Amino acid sequence: MIIESLEGMAAIAPLDFFSVQGELRQVKSAPSLRQMQKLYLLADTSELLGEEHFADVAMAWSEEGLFIAAFIDQPFEESKYPRYAEGDALELFFDTRDLKTAGFATRFCHHFLFLPQAVQGVQCQELTHFRTEESHPLCDPQDLQVVTTFEKKGYQMEIFLPRHVLFGFDPLAFDRIGINYKVHRTGGQPQHFALSSEHFNLQQYPRLWASFNLRRSS
Repeated sequence: MIIESLEGMAAIAPLDFFSVQGELRQVKSAPSLRQMQKLYLLADTSELLGEEHFADVAMAWSEEGLFIAAFIDQPFEESKYPRYAEGDALELFFDTRDLKTAGFATRFCHHFLFLPQAVQGVQCQELTHFRTEESHPLCDPQDLQVVTTFEKKGYQMEIFLPRHVLFGFDPLAFDRIGINYKVHRTGGQPQHFALSSEHFNLQQYPRLWASFNLRRSS
């Protein structure tokens, strides 16, 4: 019976046995898409997760917040809401204190959704779910900034998360941040970063998100 259960389990990816660490570089002003793609790309972990690579994600930080750019190497097809996982979409996960002891989402955790194109007036919002005693007010969607550039062979999303939507974000006092992402595409499997939703509920395991030091510019 045990053997049958094990045989029925999905294969565990190599990355499930390791933690992802890195550095986010500081910027003094908003970087261009070209600068983000050239200087601030996150590592590609798709091979370690057994996934097809179709997107690159870049991140940088400043005292004012986080800059994110997503470069999708396939044409935009469709965005959906509220069933956003069935279309083109980007989910971003942050733990502003990078707590590795909690087995649940604390008030420092954030889950954001960004659609390349607005659907029913919705293009971005915070989706974070908490325990009752561990929460912060969800941010106003109008405070989230996203611009999408569509091209024949793909599209790019420029995102800025201002400091006030990132509860607990204080680079002077806490120089680490937890990060994960999930890129959805119409008619295909998603791409993840530090943790795959095939084996884990991403929101419930912030301790398994990647750890990044906030590196200050010299």
